[in-house]
Amino acid sequence: MKLPHINRKLLGLIVAISIGVLSFWAFKLIFDQKVANLNKKGPQVQYVVASTSLQSGSIISTNNVSQRNLSQEYSQSNAVPVSDFSAIDGLPLKVDLKPGDIVMYSMVDNKKEITKLIPAGHRAITIPVDDESSISSMLKPGDLIDLLITLNSSQPVTVPLIQGVKILATGKQLDGSTSDNMGYANITLDVTATDARNITFAASLGKISATLRNPNDQNLTDTSSFMQLVNPTKPTPAINSPLQKTSTQRSNVSHHESSNLNIIYGNKDE
Repeated sequence: MKLPHINRKLLGLIVAISIGVLSFWAFKLIFDQKVANLNKKGPQVQYVVASTSLQSGSIISTNNVSQRNLSQEYSQSNAVPVSDFSAIDGLPLKVDLKPGDIVMYSMVDNKKEITKLIPAGHRAITIPVDDESSISSMLKPGDLIDLLITLNSSQPVTVPLIQGVKILATGKQLDGSTSDNMGYANITLDVTATDARNITFAASLGKISATLRNPNDQNLTDTSSFMQLVNPTKPTPAINSPLQKTSTQRSNVSHHESSNLNIIYGNKDE
């Protein structure tokens, strides 16, 4: 039996097409598998990243960083995980960062300096404290506190002074560690220039005490009572004041008005 003659060129073309189709199918299969592996949810690591453009010297805080989730297989040994954010909170950067850049330990200046911890437009002020006003020396840098002033008078009265103040240092302690942080006699606060003036003036009128605030508590109440006591001629804001002034309380602070000390209190000329 005689076999039909096969065109070698046609056979070669068919083989070439078959190989091309098989190669394309194999490539697509491998590609789809890689995409599936990337999309497959597995163990992830949360890293600290810049949420905005940051310049060298910027102070790291929750206001300028956020978190990014990466697969554990892409973990980076020098990157700062979210779980360790407290180790870099309040520290200055040594490099510029763009939004989305992962923060590395090597990018952070791990030596705190009080001047680098003060935001632009703010001031650092140190006030003396005792065991009672420092909440048994349990305050630590980074805590938020409210300040109260107990005025010296025949009828002592305690009114709010400032709320939500950040502690920069307790004694000479700038970080949040508790070791060697007992027995401090003063605390350093991050305040505005006006608040610094108000605190200085209030300290001359009575005793300043601190109350510890939950860092997530953003509820601020009226603090106009002190201003109204030392300067009763200034209009009271249209909110409920925690203190109703009496004629006795007014007379107790009248000697400050006659000595012109009341002009030290902020917003006099505003």
